Amino acid sequence: MKSMMVIATLLISFIGPAHAGAGHDLKPMHGGVIVEAKDIDVELVAKPDSLSLYLTDHGKPIPIDGGTAQLTVLIGSDKKDYELLPNGGRFELKGSFAIPKGAKAIAVIKIKSKVITARFNL
Repeated sequence: MKSMMVIATLLISFIGPAHAGAGHDLKPMHGGVIVEAKDIDVELVAKPDSLSLYLTDHGKPIPIDGGTAQLTVLIGSDKKDYELLPNGGRFELKGSFAIPKGAKAIAVIKIKSKVITARFNL
């Protein structure tokens, strides 16, 4: 019985790190805030004149043709919803935006049959 416990413990210790994989660094490529959702890196760039979402898979851009993106920004108890449209490899909305530090955002992105939800702390 003890030998089975030792074998099980050894197997779990070897399988755990192998399953976790090497991972990758989440470094913003466009000066925004980046999170990983469903193995996709989603970067939100919030500027005073635009909101942009970039999607990459280990640094490679993901095609967003025919996709949609909804962004909900939570500032205290206020909630604002935005629809970002595909524009040159990213989802984007131009306008005037005042998003303070400490705000939170939730992006719901639909590409083909895949739905990606990403949460950001700005």
